[in-house]
This record gives sequence, C-alpha cells and structure tokens, in this order.
Amino acid sequence: MAVLICVALVATACTADRDDPEPTGAVDRAAIEAVAGRLADDPTEAAEQLVAEIHSADPARSTAATAELLRRSGHPIVSAKGPVVAMPDQVALHDAPVYAELLPLLAAATRAGDRYTVDQFADLLHAVGLTAKKATFAQLTTAIGGWAKQPGDHPIFVSAAAGVRALSAHRQQVLFPGAAPETVYLDPLQSILLLGHATSRFAEVATDGQPQAAARPGLVDRLIGGGVAYAASDGPCKALSRRFASPEDPVAKGTIDSIKGYLKDGLIKILPEETQDRLGRADEVWGKSAAAASAILLLLGARISLTADKTSTHFKHKAGSRAEHVLLTASATFDLEVALEKLDCYALAGVSIPKTGPLKGFTVRWDSIQPQAGRIQGGGAQLLRAVSADSSKMTRGVKTGEDGKATLEVKPPVEEPDGEGEKLTGQATYLASLDKESLPFELGDVYGLLSNPVGFGVGKNFDLLRDVLVKAGLPAQSITIEVTYHGSDIVLAQGAGEVNLILAKLPKVYVDLVSCAGVTGPFKGTAGYDGAQSGQLLQMAGAATGVRVPKDFAGKDNKISFTPDDRPGPQPFFIMKGEGGSQFLDGVIRFYPFLNTRAVVLADNRIGRPVGDVEILLAGSTFPFSRLSWPVVRVTDDPRCPKVRYVHDNT
Repeated sequence: MAVLICVALVATACTADRDDPEPTGAVDRAAIEAVAGRLADDPTEAAEQLVAEIHSADPARSTAATAELLRRSGHPIVSAKGPVVAMPDQVALHDAPVYAELLPLLAAATRAGDRYTVDQFADLLHAVGLTAKKATFAQLTTAIGGWAKQPGDHPIFVSAAAGVRALSAHRQQVLFPGAAPETVYLDPLQSILLLGHATSRFAEVATDGQPQAAARPGLVDRLIGGGVAYAASDGPCKALSRRFASPEDPVAKGTIDSIKGYLKDGLIKILPEETQDRLGRADEVWGKSAAAASAILLLLGARISLTADKTSTHFKHKAGSRAEHVLLTASATFDLEVALEKLDCYALAGVSIPKTGPLKGFTVRWDSIQPQAGRIQGGGAQLLRAVSADSSKMTRGVKTGEDGKATLEVKPPVEEPDGEGEKLTGQATYLASLDKESLPFELGDVYGLLSNPVGFGVGKNFDLLRDVLVKAGLPAQSITIEVTYHGSDIVLAQGAGEVNLILAKLPKVYVDLVSCAGVTGPFKGTAGYDGAQSGQLLQMAGAATGVRVPKDFAGKDNKISFTPDDRPGPQPFFIMKGEGGSQFLDGVIRFYPFLNTRAVVLADNRIGRPVGDVEILLAGSTFPFSRLSWPVVRVTDDPRCPKVRYVHDNT
C-alpha cells in the first residue's frame, strides 16, 4: 500500500507491569528496553536510528527496534495470551495494540521489501469507512508529507511520521504528489503505523497501573473484536484495558484534546464537508481498523518469495533463441514462527493459526514495473515480456502446485540490426503477490466464536472484516532483472530564445544537444548565439545588465560535449566566454527525480517525454527578462543516433 508514515520514534523507556509474565515466541520487554536505551533524545533522530536497526543483519535487534518504533508511535505491545509487554508514554492509540508474537514476522517482511501500493492503502481507508470515497494518490501523499512537522506536535506523532519518512528514505523514495505511483510503495510497518494513526482513538496511559473503568464495547466491537477485548473478570485479556485512564476523566480528556499533530487533521481535508465533523468518531471505523491491522499482521505469515534463474540478460541477437529467457519462480508458504495455535485475547481473539507449509492451489498474480517503457526505439515498448505460453499468467494469474510454487517465463526482444549503437542498461522489476481472494484461512469458520475466552471477538458475522481484508489484499514481493541492449536511448536538450538587454538585444541564444545513451550521456551538439549587431550600443546594453557580450563578432556557436556526473542536482556545462574572458553563456541541465508521463510536442512535431529541463545562464545567473529554460525530452528517433528496431519473436 503505498506511501508513508511509518517509522517514528521519540522518547522514553518502555513501561509495563513488572509482574506480567513474559510471552513466549515473541519479542520481550528486555530486548525492547535494550534498543531504547541507545537512542537519541530527539524523536526524529531516534526514528532514523530505529529504522537503521530494523534493516540490520541481526533479526533479534530488528524485531526489538520494530517494537520500539511502534511503542514510541503510540502502539501498545501486547501478548496474544493477554499480558502487556510494553506501553507507550503518556498517550497511546487506544484501538491499535500490536501482538508481540507477530513482530518478528513484521520486521522480516519489512526487511524483505514486501510492499503495499498507496492505492491499496486508499482502498483500506475506504473499506474501514474513514473516507466516503477512495482517496487519490496525490491526496494521501500530501496528507502524509505534511504530517507532524509543526513545533509543538506531540512526540507520538513526530515519532510515527519521522519513522514513515525514514523507512521510505531507506528505499530512496519520497512520498509526495509528484512521485511515480508505480515505483513508490508502503512497507508493512508503514502501513500499520499509518492505519493506526488514521483511524484509532487516543487515550491517556494510566501512570499508576491500576484498573480503570473501561468503555462498554459497541456493536462492532462485539462483532469483530475491534480494539481491546474486555473480559468480565480482571483476567489476562483485560490487562491492556486497565492501562488506560478513564475516557470520562476530565483531566485525561483535556490531555487528549490538547495534543497536536494528528494525521487525521490532514486526512480530513480530503473528505466531503458533510462527513468531516465525524472523522474518527464512528465506532465502526474504530472496530474495523483495529481488527484489520491485526489481521494484516497475521496475514504476513503468508510469505511469498521470488527468485530467478538469472538476474541479468541481453536482448536477443537471433530470433528463436531461448538462452536470453529468464524463469521467475514464486514460492508461497505459510510461515509463522509463533508458539501458539490460537490467539486468545484482543482484536483477533479466537483465531486459529494455519499450519506452516506450502500454500498449494493459491493464485499468484504477476505484474511488472518497467519505467523504461517507450524510451527505446521501435518495437521496444518493454524490456521483457512473458513468453507466448505464459502470456495469460500476466492477466489471469497462475495456481501454485503441490510445492507452493508458480513460474513465469519472460523474454527480451530481438535487436535488428544486432550490436548497433550504444550498449545500454535497463531494469525490469517483476512483482508477485497472492491473489487477494486467496486468503490462507477459511474465513467464515476460522473467524468465528471459537472457544473465545472473552465471549466475543471476531465473530461469525465476518462480512465487515472480509471487505477490509479483500480490499487490502496481501503484500507483493519483487525482483529486478538487469537488461542490456544495443541501440539508442535518445534524450534531447534543445531550446532557443531572445535576450532583451533593454537598449539592445541578442535575437537568438540557443542550445541543441543530444544524448544517444540516455540521461547518463554524453550530451553532444552546439550552443551559442547569433543575429546580434555587434557594436557600441550592444556593449553598453550588456554592461548595463551585467552581461559582457563578445565585442568583435555578431554570433558564434560552440561545439559542446559533456557527461553528467553521478551526483543529484543541477548539471552545469560551459558554452562560451564573453568580452575580456568574462563569464557569458553557460548551461545547466536538471533531471527530474520522478517519471513524467506528459507529452511535449517539439518544433518539428516529434513527441517527447520530459525527463528534466535545460537552461541557458547569462553571466552565471538566470536572466530575469527572458525565458531561457526548456524541457529536456526523451524521443524515439534522431538523425544523430543509430536507428535500431526491436521485434519480439514467437517463442
């Protein structure tokens, strides 16, 4: 589910009753405290430290860091058998406890690159009833990007927001409206953090550890076990409820009403006006969101791994060859290392855990991300595509066999002529996920009142939760294949404009560069100026504006050849000197950090796709009185680059 608010962390050691028994098969209090003791005081710095720990090579520390990030972000950490492992400081998400037994799986899935698209997360918010209609990518990323950035925002929001941003930054992604939706995603930890902060109620954490009056469960709580399951007696399944101050306590209510930094403040702007005033107040939203978050964690047990018989290939030089084909294998298993057969307490009380092993007969869905589509010459719309016999798998999916495996064979096109032009490299990313209708549970039976010790839980009326889980689906796993080929990846940096020097003018300054090897260059061509009437007036006009025009000629072009470096940011190049060797004309190219799909019609009617912009600078600066900036575009042909055709054979 794409997008971003995950990893945050801020302040303080774990608090929990020391008399609670430690859970088995899960992260424990001591491990969480050991990670927390080494963190910076600043919430943002602490979040970044925790994200680094989550992606470390030590699975135990990764799990403990995941727990601490969740705790600092307001999530109580509880045992499936009842006891509380760790509580947030001061303020907690009342409806979003996280099972300690499922945290090793959450950490592993986050490290493995499991992904939800931002669109899936929008489906989830709509399914739980938060949004009346599905939010757009731009709406969600705007809300997430501006979350908890103001002075005075409460530490749990700062921690959660900083954590989400740090998790994206670890993947070199930024969640913002201009990002490419197909390449930016949310990992499972981000999804849990975002869901909790988008839908949960907030409660003050009781400091004395004494039992507090618990709110009477509503209809949805009774149906699907949303939030905390309250037992009639003060047994293990009531361990969490006594950690919250009474919702009727005026001091506690004042504390909650005064905290600042809600994610909901950003999300409310995307709702219709008639529903804005009830955002986050509906019992149905609270109940469904809590059960959905816990179920998403449980569903991470449905693991899918993706391998390939080779990680790189080359376009074919001969039709019919299969040596360049790549065989992808998806392996689906249920793997939950928990010493439990059934969850006893909280949101999923009564749920039985499936046995570990291959998931046979499940549908694997395939997809691909190939941002290079359309950049290479005729016939090369895709670097890789499914072979003829497997083409239906891309549209209909494929069932796993007895061993839980499913395969997809893909092929590159044939170069015509072969070996002509630059040697180029592209990347084709393939994704595999279990079909969202193929959840590894018998939904109507497993999510029933199965020996539920608290008398209510997920319930037989599963329709509400089923809607949530089917829309959320299961996370995808990806693998990237490097593809090399010969030909041209043509990028043009062209433009011409007039420079008004007030008393005189340069009728035309221009740049005309081409790269036949993509944005990495080299870019070659010409740039300069022409049509100027060289003389005293032009020199005076230039001096008045700080532009020292060459004195003895009316125009000049220079041959240009420059190669951008690997650093992000503007890429400068020299054009020519002015009078007396002073700085006169220079250029700069800026490449976009995201994919731009809009079309640009060039002067010769060719269609280009913008990848950045090029600007001519006068005397080293942007000239304020003339427009001297133009788009840098990718095109499919140019007479200065070799022309190669690509054809997919019938294999």
